[in-house]
Amino acid sequence: MSEREKAKRPMSPRRKRYLTAIGLSGLIGIIMGAWSQVDNFDEHARFALLNNSPLTPSFAIGASILWIVGLIVCLFIYHRAVDDHEERAYLWAGLAAWYTFVLSAPTWWVLHRADLAPPVDTMLLFLGAMLVNCAVWLWLKYR
Repeated sequence: MSEREKAKRPMSPRRKRYLTAIGLSGLIGIIMGAWSQVDNFDEHARFALLNNSPLTPSFAIGASILWIVGLIVCLFIYHRAVDDHEERAYLWAGLAAWYTFVLSAPTWWVLHRADLAPPVDTMLLFLGAMLVNCAVWLWLKYR
């Protein structure tokens, strides 16, 4: 099959679902980021979601609903689209992220109680777990 024939081949339904799930997840992130900047009343904050300035109740409620409902829909679409190889990578990456959280959260909490560390930052723990999740998923999927 020539390159030209490959280029004309239509996208499979599974691939469309996969790209839809990834695209919707990215869109949710873009909407939340833009909305937080517009809704932010602290003009000195460059990135509203990345600092600890107060959020308005309307943004907090709307973003929470968008996050939960939007990602549930995206995850449902995603899990209907992935193959066995990617599902295995996804599950191991999630387990690695869970281990990261299970090891770091109590450790940080105990160190804080002894005044050896600052108060536990939940978002920092979440971001650390997500970085581990992403690294493991990329390694297992593309190695």
